[in-house]
Amino acid sequence: MCNDFEQHIAWAEYCRMMASLALEIPTHQTELDLPQADDVRINDPAPIIRSADDAIERTSMTFGFPPAGLNGGPVFNFLSEGQQFANSKRCLVPASAFFKFTGKYP
Repeated sequence: MCNDFEQHIAWAEYCRMMASLALEIPTHQTELDLPQADDVRINDPAPIIRSADDAIERTSMTFGFPPAGLNGGPVFNFLSEGQQFANSKRCLVPASAFFKFTGKYP
């Protein structure tokens, strides 16, 4: 998982992608539901796509995993190798680019 991403996917491209997957976009959703952003960082609201009943919906959630403990900060560096997600409530994050801060400078 990254700690910063940009979202410059145009609504028309999103609609084409959903159609190619034979997924319907709820009629109440418009391009306002997929805002453009140069930087979406940890704890920022972020657009996501998730399953809702028998449909797919575009909504917004806080970017990042919740803290692991009472005094912990948000989790943003997560590796999925070896993890099981069979019964999880996963979502898609539309992003045109992502960035991972490593703490190192060239």
